[in-house]
Amino acid sequence: MRVLFTAVPIHGHLLPLMPLAEAAVAAGDAAAVAAPPALAHLAGDVPVLPAGPDIATLLAENDRRTGGADMADPSDIFPVASLFAGTRVDLTFDETLARARDFAADAVVADEYDTIGPMLAAALRLPLVRHAIGLPVSPPPLAPAMEALLAPRYTRRGLQPVDRVALVDPWPPALQEPGWKPAPDRLPIRPRTYAGSVPADLPPARGPRVLVTLGTVLLDGDLLDALVDSVASLGGVDVLAAVPPGVDRTLADSRPNVHFVGFVPMAQLLATGVAVVVAAGGAGTVLAALGEGIPMVLWPKGAEKPMNAERVAAAGAGVVVDDPAGTADAVRTVLGDPRYRAGAARIAAEIGGAPEASEVWADLRDRLRW
Repeated sequence: MRVLFTAVPIHGHLLPLMPLAEAAVAAGDAAAVAAPPALAHLAGDVPVLPAGPDIATLLAENDRRTGGADMADPSDIFPVASLFAGTRVDLTFDETLARARDFAADAVVADEYDTIGPMLAAALRLPLVRHAIGLPVSPPPLAPAMEALLAPRYTRRGLQPVDRVALVDPWPPALQEPGWKPAPDRLPIRPRTYAGSVPADLPPARGPRVLVTLGTVLLDGDLLDALVDSVASLGGVDVLAAVPPGVDRTLADSRPNVHFVGFVPMAQLLATGVAVVVAAGGAGTVLAALGEGIPMVLWPKGAEKPMNAERVAAAGAGVVVDDPAGTADAVRTVLGDPRYRAGAARIAAEIGGAPEASEVWADLRDRLRW
């Protein structure tokens, strides 16, 4: 079988698909990832079909099209929908379709926010597998807003949307919405935190370590500094702060309990003895921290992050703050109350009990009848 993997071209959307792509290769199938060259290093040994512009180019064009609208504004979902279902389709689909034809794909696996993979499946009449990143495409208004932008783009190409064959889902039951019932085609999968291939030189912890990270999408150096300043004001804690790619900030800091680092794979950051993770609430960061049983303090900003944060708090695995200045008090609370670590441990047990990628790929092959 020849299977093509597609994702929104950012770390947090491509990396969750890689365990399944690697499992396909290990099973003797031919897998490839359609992605901009700038992300090729994330694919490891899985071949990359260079296609489409990188996220910086897409964001700049989307900014032009939307008049600089704030993508983090929860009251206006259009800029996010435009990025996923308008700008990216217009700048990426035709090139990726040519790559998919050359690759002679038999099936497509697409991240749940990705619009390119489903269009490829429609154009080439291939089975489509969806791979969730976290909660179903959220916030709730996002899906219909994306559909409204996609409909004319399908029509112009004479395409009809195809139904998915299965949904691969790394989000554990404890973090699902109240009243959630798994879809009949849902296949749970154990998420894997990205470790990279080159060990980073990280400072040892001097006291309880608090990791502050905004992930790789929220490029806000001022917000990162505000969160770090708040946490660093606590006596006795050690702050490790990850500067997102694309944020121009010096790594030097005069405070002995504060260490800024550039992009370092999350698995390596968590392995330094982190006691609490302070983050914006992206799905990848949430799954990575809770997969290790590490409680969280979340200041959610943009897209699905408020929903993710709400679910973490409801599960007793973290605290949500509405102002960076309140981060210190929240960290103090999480460090001092063992119930938060117990809540994170419960979720870690669920995550660790999910099927590995090799099992999921074997099931998918049966469903695809190859």
